[in-house]
Amino acid sequence: MRVKVLSRREVEAGEAIGADAVISIRGSAPRTEPELAAALAQATRGESARLLRLHFDDVALPTYRHLVGPTMEQVSTAVAFGRAIISGDNLFDVAVDDPLIAVHCEHGRSRSAAIALALLADHHGVGNETAAVAELMRGDITDRAHPNPLAISLADACLWRYGRLEAALVELSANYVRWREVWREIALDPDAAWLRAARAVRRKKQDSRAN
Repeated sequence: MRVKVLSRREVEAGEAIGADAVISIRGSAPRTEPELAAALAQATRGESARLLRLHFDDVALPTYRHLVGPTMEQVSTAVAFGRAIISGDNLFDVAVDDPLIAVHCEHGRSRSAAIALALLADHHGVGNETAAVAELMRGDITDRAHPNPLAISLADACLWRYGRLEAALVELSANYVRWREVWREIALDPDAAWLRAARAVRRKKQDSRAN
């Protein structure tokens, strides 16, 4: 099995075409996205069995104000979907040889990278977590991936890896380590972190108006 991590704009540009299946990760709040819907329909040939939709926000806490993080059920569903693509269950008459699964979120950096890694870790098997992470990193040619830490923790638990998946990420991905530390700081005082982020957004808007 191969995975391809994409952003929403890359999917809309047609980069998911050719994949055997697509996992589409969007936020917890419903949105109308006609361009994305059309691109997903084209990529999956309009076959609903080739598409898995997951809805959670890019936060590494179960909830963060109005945002909702990934759940064990969602990670488990993604893993089961990947297994079904490989085996051909409920999708193809026969198993697909070396299927390609495209996984996308908004920017193709955090949520999609984490779910893609869960698929790879499951495919590579117990004890091969480093190989799974290395494969994810090889596909990250722009060095943008920093998998969502909560989703990684859930994948570790879902796949009974006892922290080995996260340990492999810590060893191979500096981006992941930095992102994990950001969320550790936020978790200490979520309300204060939210206020700091809101102030930063306001300052950025004020600076852009001034310029």
